[in-house]
Amino acid sequence: MLRAVITKLTKKPKSIASKELLALSKELTELSKESFVNKLNAWQEKHKDFLNEKSIDENGKWRYTHARLRSANHTLNRNLEFLFAYESIKDLPKTNNGLEGEFAHFKTKLRVHSGLKLENKMKFISHYFRLKNEQR
Repeated sequence: MLRAVITKLTKKPKSIASKELLALSKELTELSKESFVNKLNAWQEKHKDFLNEKSIDENGKWRYTHARLRSANHTLNRNLEFLFAYESIKDLPKTNNGLEGEFAHFKTKLRVHSGLKLENKMKFISHYFRLKNEQR
C-alpha cells in the first residue's frame, strides 16, 4: 500500500497535505485499524478544502488541482477493509514460507510433465490443488 501511495505522491512531495498523507501511510504497519482510520479521517477533514480545489486546464475543463493526492487518498480508502485483515484472522502464520514451499513442490511436479499441452496443464493444476484440499 505504501508503494501505491508513493507512486501517486512521490518520495518527496511538496505540499503539506501530501507530506502528511505520506507520513501517515508509513505508519500503516505500526497502527491498529481503528487508530489508522481515525488519523486518516482527521487528515481528510483537515485538508478537505485543499482536496476539493479545482482549476481550469488548457482545454477549458474543470479539473481537481491535486488529482494525484486525491487518488492516493482514494486508494487508501478503497483498500481499508483489506489492509487490516490480519487483525481479524486467528492463527495467521507470520510468514508465507509454508505457501512458498507448497508452490516449489507443485512447480517440481509440473516440470516433470513439461510436455503437456496447455489444456492438460490446466487439468493437472486443477487436479493437484483439488487433491491437496481433500487432504486437509
